[in-house]
Amino acid sequence: MEIVKKSLVLTFSTPNKTEENITINNPGESITGAQIKAVMDKALESGAIGEKVAVDAIVGAKYVIQQVDAVDFSEE
Repeated sequence: MEIVKKSLVLTFSTPNKTEENITINNPGESITGAQIKAVMDKALESGAIGEKVAVDAIVGAKYVIQQVDAVDFSEE
């Protein structure tokens, strides 16, 4: 049986040259690149992102898709 998991990873940079990621599990299928960018802009403006240092720029966004196939032990 195949199990597929899709996540949207939003990546921001910090003044310390590190990156902070936000992962959204099972994002909607109809989300556009422009919508993702707009949300990232608002998140950046809010100053609410960053564990130790607030983020200062958008690096990018990407979809991560995981596929899991069970191993058939009866195969030789």
